[in-house]
Amino acid sequence: MARKGFTERLLSTGTRLVTQAAEAVMKDPRGQEAVARAVGAAQRGRKRLEEAQTRLMKAAGVPGRQDYQDLAKQLARIKRKARELSHQLDKAGRTGEGPGGPTSH
Repeated sequence: MARKGFTERLLSTGTRLVTQAAEAVMKDPRGQEAVARAVGAAQRGRKRLEEAQTRLMKAAGVPGRQDYQDLAKQLARIKRKARELSHQLDKAGRTGEGPGGPTSH
C-alpha cells in the first residue's frame, strides 16, 4: 500500500485535532454553554434573515416560500377533489346515472 501523501496526512491530523478540541469543549460545562449560546444565536440570526428576505421578496412582488407551500396545499386539495369527481362520474357512467341522479331519456 502506498504511503499517505502530505495532504492526506495534513487532513488526517487536522481532523484528529479538531475532534480532540471538540471533545474537550463538550466535556467542560462552560464549553457546552458556549456551544448552546452559539447555536441559539445562529438560529435567531437565520430566522431574522428569513424574515427580512420574506419582507424584501414581498415588497418586490416575488412570492415567498410560504406562498408556494400554500399553493401546493391548494393544488393538492384540487387534485383530490378532481379524483373524487372523476370516480363519481365513472361510477355514474357505469350505472347510467348522472352525478345528480338517474338520467331521463
